[in-house]
Amino acid sequence: MRLNLDKSTWKRVAFGDVIDSITDRVDDPSMAGVDRYVGLEHLDPGVLTVQRWDRPDKVEAQKLRFKPEDVIFGRRRAYQKKVARADFEGICSAHALVLRARPGLIDPSFLPVFVASDYFLDRAIEISVGSLSPTVNWGQLKTQEFVLPPFPEQKPIADVIWAIERHKNALGAVDVALTESQAPLMAVDAESFVTVDDVVTIARSGATPLRANKSFYGGGIPWLKSGEVIGDDITATEESISDAGLARSATWLAPSGSIVVAMYGDGKTRGQVGRLGTPMCTNQAVLALVPDESMADPDFLYYWLRSRQAELRSKGAGAAQKNLSKALVVTEPFPNLSRESQKAAAQKVLALNTARDQAISEATELSRVRSALIAEIFGGN
Repeated sequence: MRLNLDKSTWKRVAFGDVIDSITDRVDDPSMAGVDRYVGLEHLDPGVLTVQRWDRPDKVEAQKLRFKPEDVIFGRRRAYQKKVARADFEGICSAHALVLRARPGLIDPSFLPVFVASDYFLDRAIEISVGSLSPTVNWGQLKTQEFVLPPFPEQKPIADVIWAIERHKNALGAVDVALTESQAPLMAVDAESFVTVDDVVTIARSGATPLRANKSFYGGGIPWLKSGEVIGDDITATEESISDAGLARSATWLAPSGSIVVAMYGDGKTRGQVGRLGTPMCTNQAVLALVPDESMADPDFLYYWLRSRQAELRSKGAGAAQKNLSKALVVTEPFPNLSRESQKAAAQKVLALNTARDQAISEATELSRVRSALIAEIFGGN
């Protein structure tokens, strides 16, 4: 898809001649008379509208007021490329610039497309000052010159980008809805429960092969670490061990299809559940569970444990770092359902996941198309 723009009528203008920096300061956020605060942490690179926020009474210090159609630009660390249009009134971080289109000079729908472009952001990064937290100063930014289309041509150009953005956002909403739909499917109505220990074989995992023995590493056997437990069909790992490393250590080769649980990690790691797409070895940092298929449908067991990741994570124990133990995991309840009932529930989740993957893939392609079009719009200027 190409726009084939005629840029012969485009003109070079100073940023500050067509765009205003709004400095309506709010000293007490809790008294701002609005219900949304947008910090830099709420701005997502590559998303053209503000999608996340917090309450003003949760923050202190001076903030900036913005109105609908204003653009919030993260001027601190501009290389993070945080730019979004606000569709509501609120206050934002003073580490942002609130940019407003001057009537008749910049169309409000064109402004966020322009500010989110590499054409603008590369210049903003270039003029940032400071080493630890490079910041864009309005005094310098307003003098920067850019080649822009005449006012009547701006909205038709922006409309193409916004059509893609709306479709992408709709797919994001589908992704969220499909993800949330999985939880009720796992809230099964079972009359009784057994434990995970009753329906699995525990893959033995022992000490890491001796690091000092280089011949134990670099072989063809994937070595799985807790931070690599990232979901379904795990096939790649950063490290691998050799046949000698496997034979002369306490670890065990967990078969493909094993359900793995990250036992360590204070970040987002502990309690994460994944499934092996190929045989792998690990140590006590990851617990590998092999489903007993006479008792548990492998897909249902996997989705069941994934639905309980938050509960697993909350059970971590320890002073320096809260870790899980094998006993904590295998005593998790498991619905005492027939294999047929388990399989039916798992197939519904699988269908949702397939639809979700399709939505994500389409959204990714739309992001690529949008980026290509913005590059075409402002390329060569």
